[in-house]
Amino acid sequence: MADRHAIAAGCGHGLSDKSLLLFGSLCQLLLLLQAAALSFQYDFSIPGVLDRANLVYINDSFSAGDRISLSNMSDNSVGRVAYAQPVRLWDCRTGAAASFATSFSFAIVGNHSSTRGDGMAFFVGPFPATMPWESGAQYLGLYTNQNLMGSPPTVAVEFDTFWNSNLDPPGVADHVGIDVNSIRSANYTRDLPSLGLYGTMSANITYDAGSRMMAVSIRLADGSIHGVQTSVDLRAAGLPQEAAVGFSASTGGFFESHQLLSWAFNSTDMAAGNPNSTDTAGAGGNLITLLIS
Repeated sequence: MADRHAIAAGCGHGLSDKSLLLFGSLCQLLLLLQAAALSFQYDFSIPGVLDRANLVYINDSFSAGDRISLSNMSDNSVGRVAYAQPVRLWDCRTGAAASFATSFSFAIVGNHSSTRGDGMAFFVGPFPATMPWESGAQYLGLYTNQNLMGSPPTVAVEFDTFWNSNLDPPGVADHVGIDVNSIRSANYTRDLPSLGLYGTMSANITYDAGSRMMAVSIRLADGSIHGVQTSVDLRAAGLPQEAAVGFSASTGGFFESHQLLSWAFNSTDMAAGNPNSTDTAGAGGNLITLLIS
């Protein structure tokens, strides 16, 4: 979008008072749109919702009827799905930053053994979303192989199902981690049961721009609830004002199925603190409630 001062300089000259008033109102509207919140909710089990969802599929991800498959049920597969519009995280003019919350249900199935992998993740990164090169297997479609260069700034929550001795926490197999520009998690769960990330699960992720705190809660298939949080400044982490949000998954030598069943997302309006631009994709306007009590 063109800079508002450039617009005024180029278009305001020679306008009548009435036209200038109209032009000023248009500029105010453009500024409000720039700061607008992003809100959408998808329950893919409702017929037609997935077909109308405003999503972008990357690499091996695909629509699978009432769910999204993020990767193939085969070795060395990697995929992403992202919302087709960006979320505005911060405003360089005012210094304001947006908070957000996202809830989703998902399933990891197909191989309930130690020879499975590698996991899936929710990510916030550059818009439009692309697949980082050499980001399969233990890198979960998030970051380029650590021995190479070129990973874009990305903050993510990983649901890791395979222990990699050179990257993952010692003695911790299945875990939920918060990643800040690195597959080595800034913080992670330490209490998930062995092979716990399996079956149908639900998760909440909240980011509070004031405290710069990201918090994650997950309900496992057995009903147990686990959580992790860490402090992260999204702007300092290199994320752009307009960011992509979505999910990624990968397999390596071992594999499993990574499925997204529903997704709700809401960010705050930096101008007014109120959500708008709601996209329900025919979900009947009913908020998908996955929040863990």
